[in-house]
Amino acid sequence: MVTLKDIAEACGVSAATVSRALNGVTASDKKSTAFILQKAKAMGYYPNAAARTLKTSRSHNIGILYEDRMDHEYFSLLLNELRFAAEDLGYDMTFVRRYSNSEEGDYLDRARRRNLDGVIVVQADFNSADVMHLAVSDIPTVMIDHAYEGCDCVMSDNRGSLEQIMRAVWEKGHRRVALIQGEDCMVTRERMAGFYKACAEMGLRVPAHCVRQGQFHAPDVCAQQVRALMGEKDSNEQLPTCIICPDDFSCLGALRTLEEMGFKVPGQVSLVGYDGIRMTQMCRPRLATYRQNAAGVANEAAALLHEAIENPGIHRKRIITVGGELIEGETLGPAPFTQA
Repeated sequence: MVTLKDIAEACGVSAATVSRALNGVTASDKKSTAFILQKAKAMGYYPNAAARTLKTSRSHNIGILYEDRMDHEYFSLLLNELRFAAEDLGYDMTFVRRYSNSEEGDYLDRARRRNLDGVIVVQADFNSADVMHLAVSDIPTVMIDHAYEGCDCVMSDNRGSLEQIMRAVWEKGHRRVALIQGEDCMVTRERMAGFYKACAEMGLRVPAHCVRQGQFHAPDVCAQQVRALMGEKDSNEQLPTCIICPDDFSCLGALRTLEEMGFKVPGQVSLVGYDGIRMTQMCRPRLATYRQNAAGVANEAAALLHEAIENPGIHRKRIITVGGELIEGETLGPAPFTQA
């Protein structure tokens, strides 16, 4: 194993000079520093990460808190983009795992035990004491799609996205619109606020039975709600001509169910999803959807965390909103007839 002393002897300088050059704090001229760095690389020198951590109090390692399964396409893309963003800033990534034994500590204990420089909370039970404890701690923490007071957060434009979807639906002539929402959380509440704001601006009345409780990433649940919506043959209420689903994967369940019930999409009923996952753009008909900007969210979250780690004394905590784009696809068509 190559040591600082070995490099010093090869370069004809002191070990202290080599140490300063390798750590970027040297009074030597640039030519001498470049020579030392080149010689160290040629000799196969690698700094000891543990020793570096002890010296600088930094591990250059950030934690990722993600409690859900890894089969969600949008979150998989987001985690991948976070990896790239972290690497660009010089950080490794470590997943902060859950323990079944509470005696082993909460998320904050685990972050401290691993000497993490900071944590990005991608998906979790944001109402849990574990997550709240971490959010208000002295460890720099960035939340994604959930805002705590006094904590850094990066939000997809959940409110604005539903306003944008509703404008597109309205322009297609749809006046009977149904919404299947996800579980109660900040994301759902923001999307609902955008939906009702757009409806109010358009003067659109949405019957109570056309706003349905569903689940994220649950095509079977979405299918059940669609069947209940479109199977009300004896109801005095007219059937919706457009259904907005909580996410793309759930929307596939809606599409299958409508076809099984004999409805043509988009000829008789239009569908709109959410997330913009790749799979639904390869299916036929291509799904109309709102594509979240995973790279934008990841880059903003990594930059916020980096700023909080490097400048703790002057860092100003804030909420950043990242917009996406509407993909019209092939499942959002004109309303089938003039509607009252």
